[in-house]
Amino acid sequence: MKRKIQALIPWQAEKSPSDQAQNPYYERVSERLGIFQVILYFSLFAFVVLSFFSNTELITYQNFYRFFKDLNASVEGVDVINTDSVSYPTDTEQSFTLYRNGLAVAGNHSVTIFTAAGRQTVSKTVSYQHPVAVGTGKYLLVYELGGVKYSLYNSYTQVYAGETAYPISGAAVSDSGMYALISSSAQYVSEVYLYNDNFTLINRYARSGYVTDVAINEKGTLLALLTSDTHDGVFSTEVALCEPGEREFKATADVGTAIGLSCVFTEGNTLSVLTAEGVYALNQNGRVLRSHSFDGLTLACASCTADGITVALRDSVMSTEDTVILFSKDGRLLFKERFAEGTTQISRSGSTAFLLSSDGIRAVRGGNGTSSFYPIQVGAKIMLAIGLDEVLLCTAKKAEYVQIPLR
Repeated sequence: MKRKIQALIPWQAEKSPSDQAQNPYYERVSERLGIFQVILYFSLFAFVVLSFFSNTELITYQNFYRFFKDLNASVEGVDVINTDSVSYPTDTEQSFTLYRNGLAVAGNHSVTIFTAAGRQTVSKTVSYQHPVAVGTGKYLLVYELGGVKYSLYNSYTQVYAGETAYPISGAAVSDSGMYALISSSAQYVSEVYLYNDNFTLINRYARSGYVTDVAINEKGTLLALLTSDTHDGVFSTEVALCEPGEREFKATADVGTAIGLSCVFTEGNTLSVLTAEGVYALNQNGRVLRSHSFDGLTLACASCTADGITVALRDSVMSTEDTVILFSKDGRLLFKERFAEGTTQISRSGSTAFLLSSDGIRAVRGGNGTSSFYPIQVGAKIMLAIGLDEVLLCTAKKAEYVQIPLR
């Protein structure tokens, strides 16, 4: 009977995989990979221990608490502000900016931050005569224009407050947390103070001319100083590129004889520069890739963001018609058209520019050249683009959400 069962189930007599001959080559490879894996584990453990003991002052309950609170506030499940309006304290002077897809409002007496869902997470009392908010980075930076006080915030609290020895005239913040302040000194007309994400001064850059703007790239590896000066009655504007921690400039480049107005890093470390007479695009080595002259037209207003530069030009200061030009991240011309409305503000999101006038908002899309006009009645202090067809109109008391579909 036993033999009959074995005949009916022949596979039971076959060898199992463990009984088959093993390959010596693959055994050696497996053994070496196992040893390499153990070495990697030990290296990771050593790195963690070394980092712990070299940064013990940063590893505190308060820092962990701040980290998780900030993370929770900054990752709410919407990409842009998802509410009809938000209200905030009224002040004599106010500065508005987007911060982590939400809204930040800096006034003379308070700093208020809203998440993308419209939830208020910060309400901090301050005393700034001329507040300016800069929100394009890891931190929200608020400084007193012409004063010496400044402060930094994350999504739920103030993380640092400091003072400079001389008045502040400008600032920039990077996604890395590095930030720069434009000020002066007893010896120089302008000095730029560069700080790391732990609020420690790492560089000072002295300039004999006026530093009109400063920019830091996303990773915090490159800094740009836009400086205007006069020599024998002739204006000249220069861009200096610096690597944090290095004493010497990496490169310098001349960008015309008009006053420098703004600069910003776009993708691939391209630097976009706006002057009173034209637009320039430079690479990280200071070489001018593209330039566009305004050909004698007057610059009425402009927007200089990481999405590109947008300008409204007029034939004269008395003109009410604008020639609107959109530039790409690398300085290419995307859109150029003349409009009858007198543009008072420009805000840019991606390839869409929003032009605010006394009658309403015109949205124009670079590339396909579509345009749409939306009449408004609210008297906005400032307009902030939060999407390709969405803006916030900020008044003294509240910010209202407006959608402007492009036809």
